[in-house]
Amino acid sequence: MATEPTAGAASKGSTLLWLKRKQQQKNRLRVAAPIEDVDLDFINEFQQAISDVDVKQVIKLFPEAQKRRVLHHSLLWRTVQCVHEGLRRQARNGEDEARREATEELIAFGERLCNAIRKGELEPDRRGHMRLIAIFKESGAHAQGIAFWEWLEEQDEQYVGLDVYGSAIELLAASGTPLQDLEQLYERALQRFPESFNAYHLSPDAVVPNRDQATEIKGISMTLLQGILTARLLRGESRRAYLALDTALRLYPALTPPRFLALFIKERPLAEAYTVFALACRAGIALPLDTARQLLTTLRNNADMRSHESHVAALRQMLSAVYMYVGAGGSITSNVVNELVIAITQTLRLDLVAGLNAEQKKQLVSATLDAIRKMLETFAHYGASPGISAFNSIIVNLGGYGHSEQTIKVALRDSQALGLQANHVTRRSILTAAGMLGNEGHVIQAWQDMVSTLRQQDKRPDVTDHNLLVKAARTSGCVDFAQQACQAAIGHLPEHMLQSAIDRLHDRVEENGASGRVDVAQVSSLMSMMEQLRLDLDVLGERTLDHSATQDSAEQRLPMIITSLSAQRTLPEQEQRALYDELTTKQAPAKPATLPAEPIDALGDAQTSDITTTDALTAHASLEASTKLPAVSTTGIPLGTLRYENWKTINYLLALAEQHDNTYNRAVDEAISAGRAPPPRDKVLRDSSKREEVYYGLSDMGRTVVVDEGTGTAEQIEEGRSEILRLRGRLAGV
Repeated sequence: MATEPTAGAASKGSTLLWLKRKQQQKNRLRVAAPIEDVDLDFINEFQQAISDVDVKQVIKLFPEAQKRRVLHHSLLWRTVQCVHEGLRRQARNGEDEARREATEELIAFGERLCNAIRKGELEPDRRGHMRLIAIFKESGAHAQGIAFWEWLEEQDEQYVGLDVYGSAIELLAASGTPLQDLEQLYERALQRFPESFNAYHLSPDAVVPNRDQATEIKGISMTLLQGILTARLLRGESRRAYLALDTALRLYPALTPPRFLALFIKERPLAEAYTVFALACRAGIALPLDTARQLLTTLRNNADMRSHESHVAALRQMLSAVYMYVGAGGSITSNVVNELVIAITQTLRLDLVAGLNAEQKKQLVSATLDAIRKMLETFAHYGASPGISAFNSIIVNLGGYGHSEQTIKVALRDSQALGLQANHVTRRSILTAAGMLGNEGHVIQAWQDMVSTLRQQDKRPDVTDHNLLVKAARTSGCVDFAQQACQAAIGHLPEHMLQSAIDRLHDRVEENGASGRVDVAQVSSLMSMMEQLRLDLDVLGERTLDHSATQDSAEQRLPMIITSLSAQRTLPEQEQRALYDELTTKQAPAKPATLPAEPIDALGDAQTSDITTTDALTAHASLEASTKLPAVSTTGIPLGTLRYENWKTINYLLALAEQHDNTYNRAVDEAISAGRAPPPRDKVLRDSSKREEVYYGLSDMGRTVVVDEGTGTAEQIEEGRSEILRLRGRLAGV
């Protein structure tokens, strides 16, 4: 997509453009007044369809609404909002032909709205325009969105504002526009509104009038800031992306829109994502549940199963994340419980465990079950219970890998008590565990139960089922039974696949590990770490005693990081505070005239994490001022303190991001030089990372911390100051 038309739009401040805008004003007069004798029943029907997010009915009634001239800007805004929500709901339903057809219908309706706006048949509404651009971005109809934006940018301020620019930047970023062009568009947006206070306060060098109070400045467009932040992240410009986040946190330390932070968790490496997540929770910003689940899954998958230290550390980090999430007002669901239970049961899959003797495995299974029981008891206070996938994991990992037949029976009994229905994965899990236990009778029974259940559903075991049977038969001894089962399937399953499974029946069974060869010190270390995990669960359990929506974090030492920066120069606390004061207490220039505040009815939409709703913060700040809310976060941290802590955290993230980017770029360069495909970033960073002793879990939060009060030499202090200034782009040439 060529960007020249967009790049040159701002220079068209000619007489022709002035005449065009005057004509727009005349067109608006034609649509402003509704016809008399409006049918209230029709309006109620239309509004109800919007409230129900019944997009098909909205599209059906829209021509009549337009004919009756009832689409004043508020109702038009709600119409576009309805279409956008409908699109998001369709996206959650997965890929299928019906969904694609529905999406195409929404795109066509969006184009219809754009054409009506161009012709002056609908009142202009910046929020509606912003939503329309977002609809085109999320639906993949980038060309339509860009065409509408290029027209919009030439219009007057009734059509376009900083918020619309922000949405357009995200659209253009998604369509592949170079970052340099997007940065120019961002600057052009600020320059177009010189009479506002936005340009100053969206600058990294800006300061707020009072660091101890909530921001009350009107006209600040968080959507514009979010747009350029997103563009920078998508283009790998981590430093400037973090500086944009720093700006948002300076303005709204406890009210930064969740999507600002969720983007980093999605796009950046795990160590950064975890700290951004912790930063949000500390401020009382409840991120979307999907974002929390994504972080938990990444923590679990990132653990090195060859190292019990890595695995248990990941478990403790997952508990820390959940602890902070519920403390920020986040909700716990069965899926979150499942994620944690699955992760804990995987302890029995550690390489170390294969060499344990029967008694040692029994002790480890007991410790793991104890942790699971404590966890389930804790989450029950939140109304969250495990799903069947948690019990499937218990059956395979504790029952099979842990060689505990009793655990299988308990898991099946407990799942039934919770009203959970066994599924096909459950039956596969039982078959797998029976094979690991070497119990021939249980393998045969598990297979017969599976066949019988599938027959009732007019189904038969598939190739995967037969491969699982073969594996279980080899370790339990029922080879003849498995061979007959495979041969019986010839005719409805590919013969070559079944023959391959039969051939494997007679392969030699490899030993998982030799008892007695394991390092006793390692076994002791694992059991000690499992006790630490149990203590962390006790801390998490204590949180359930207070059922308030959020928790007081003012006096807590939260586990904010999972890795250290050994090469980073860290200023003593006293010197850090001095530098912070120096950079954030400069006198702001005299305040010029400001733009009108964003419409107050946008506030209700600020509860979502959507790109197009963040400018409601302007209205929110105005409400705060009028109600005299105390200047503390919902987590009990004074805003002045929170701003300082956020500033320090961003310094850490800037240094960590630079380290990650340099490591990955070197790996890419080496691969290209060797003629290989560049490796995945996550693998490079996982292989190169070394966990330091700085990580602490929930049960370590109360330990005594020695604070450096500032005793570094003059040279060390100057080096530390220069490092922070360099990371923040404050040094010449950076």
